[in-house]
Formats: sequence, structure tokens, C-alpha cells
Amino acid sequence: MYIDKKILYSVSISSIAILLLAFLLPGEYSGRIVVSILLLVLAATTAVAIKKRSILSINKREITILMSVIALVYVAIYYLSGLAFGYYKSLNDNYLNTMLKYIVPVVIIVVSTEVIRSVVRAQKDFFADALSYVGCVVAETMIFGNISSITSFNIFMDFAAIRLFPAIVANLLYNYLSSRYGMYPNIVYRLVTTLYAYIIPFAPALPDSLFAFANLFIPILIYLFVDALYEKKRRYALAKKSKLTPILTGVVVVIMTAFVMLISNQFKYGALVIATESMTGEIDKGDAVIFEEYTDQIIKEGQVIVFEKNGSKIVHRVVDIQRIDGVTQYFTKGDANETLDTGYITSGQIVGVVSFKLPYVGYPTIWLRSLFTR
Repeated sequence: MYIDKKILYSVSISSIAILLLAFLLPGEYSGRIVVSILLLVLAATTAVAIKKRSILSINKREITILMSVIALVYVAIYYLSGLAFGYYKSLNDNYLNTMLKYIVPVVIIVVSTEVIRSVVRAQKDFFADALSYVGCVVAETMIFGNISSITSFNIFMDFAAIRLFPAIVANLLYNYLSSRYGMYPNIVYRLVTTLYAYIIPFAPALPDSLFAFANLFIPILIYLFVDALYEKKRRYALAKKSKLTPILTGVVVVIMTAFVMLISNQFKYGALVIATESMTGEIDKGDAVIFEEYTDQIIKEGQVIVFEKNGSKIVHRVVDIQRIDGVTQYFTKGDANETLDTGYITSGQIVGVVSFKLPYVGYPTIWLRSLFTR
């Protein structure tokens, strides 16, 4: 193996190892600061030890300006959303603490990862490129929180939908821009769309699910826009080679988007994995059910519903309905249970009405949940 390739692989593996320190460091701020310092050292080493191949593009400056404008428009639209959702105070620290805890580490993480990304991608080595991509995704998620704060399955699912999946899609865009136009368009775009949160003392109260939903599509829209403006000739020349790339990317984005929409339960439909055997026969353990949000529609005997009781979501069948003193009482039972559920539920506890099930697809989720309950 050539010495350059050895260094390249060492850099890629080291970036992963450094970022995985986030799992061991207890505090959000300390984790971000330590990782930023280590990434800075690694980026400097990468820039010096690995020969950077130049990127032949006449549009570097134009793309950098374009990404700056897109970033400003992104932030402007985000804050305009507060007219519909309201605003809240987002920062309580003084300016010095904000600089030390947030701004400086974030700038270092963004610049360092883009330096590493630019150098590694220029080498055109698949293994090193894949490793660096994973590292960049982890670094992206660390900017907004510490991975070590994931202490339960529900927190992990929220993290995956709101932070991880958007980071996966965004870094596909960053890889595309880096390989064609260098690091500067990414650096400018990422800093503008990140630092506003630590500079402007208030933020729109946009639901996290909608924010994540938007961030899954924005990178794709940027890619299509840039590709249409500057990449027509390149796309024509490489049409045969890259024919499946847009299709695969589209499939991934659709799957991620559907996942965010379903687990957030803030849209018309939601999803829930069955982790017990109380409904065996109709719905088995390991199945996932898709349910329609309850909006005061009529509930009939025999329907399978999702309801909340004692802090948990339960999927059972309605076996009896009574109206006493003006209150509708729903009595439920699991198909495999011998007795009725204790007590009754009211309409305020109903989350949704089950539409259909997806057999077996919930087993990976059950396995992940078990990791947090050992």
C-alpha cells in the first residue's frame, strides 16, 4: 500500500474514532469542545500530509456566492415561519459564554470536517470516502447535541428523525458540492445555516417534525437547482454512469421522509411498533401498525385503536361503548388477553384508529429498544 493511501485510511479511521468520543463524554458542551479540538488537529494533519488534488471548475466563485444567498434565504424563511408558529427566547448565556460554548466549537467542527472531506474526496478512494462520509454525518449531528444524551429508545427515535436523517441527506449534498467546487461553498452555507441559532437570541417555535421534514428536502432542492444551472454538460457526459444515482437518492429520501412523518405523530398518520403479544392473531409482536390520527371521528365496537394509558401507547380493540353522565366510555381488550383492560378510556386518551399493519418490520425497533432497557 502506498504511503499516501495509508495516511488517507488513517485519517478516515481517526475521524470516526474522534467523533465516537461523543459517546463517552458526559456533557454536551465538553463533548463538542473536545471533539472540535481533535478535529482541528486532524484537519491540519490531513491538509499537510495528504497531497490535495485541485478541482477543475470554473464555477467555484459563483457557487460559493450562490450557496451564501441560498443560506440567507433559508434563514429568512425559517424566521418568517414564526409569524405562524410564534417565537421563543433561544439563548440565555451572555455573549462570551455563547462564543466559547457554541460559536467557536461549531466553526471549528464545520471548517475541519470540510477540509477533511475536500482532501479525502479528491483522492477518489471509495473506502476512505465512505468512512469520511460517516464521520461527517456524525459531526453534523454533534453540532446540535451530544449523542451521549441518548438514554432511552424514544429519545433515540426522535434523534434519528430530527437530527440523523437530515444530516445523512445534507452530507450527500455536501459531498456533491465538495467534489465539484471545493470546500468553500459548503463552509459558507453550513456556517450561515448553523450560527444564526447562536447569534439571534430568539427563534421560531416551528415543530421539530416540520423542521426535520423541511431539512430532508432542502438539500435535494439545492442539488437540483445547482445541477440545472451548472452541470448540464457534465450530466450529459456521465449520463450512463450515474443513471441510477438520482433514483437511489430519491428512494432514500422518500423512505426517510416517510419515517419522520410517521414517528413524529404530528401528521395525519402515525406508526407504532407492537412490542407485546396482547393482540396476537390479528396483530403480532414485531408488526408495525399505521394509524390515522384521532380527530373526533366516530369510534365503533370492534375497531382497533391506539390510546394512551399510564404513560404508554396501547393498541387494543374496542369491545364495549357506554355513555354515562354525558361522558363516552370505551372499554378495550387485547385479542389474546382473557380479560378486559382495567377501567375504561375516554376520547381524550385516544391517539388514533389503526388502518393496517406491516408484518415483521418492527423487529429491528424492538431490538433497538432492548438495548436501552438492559
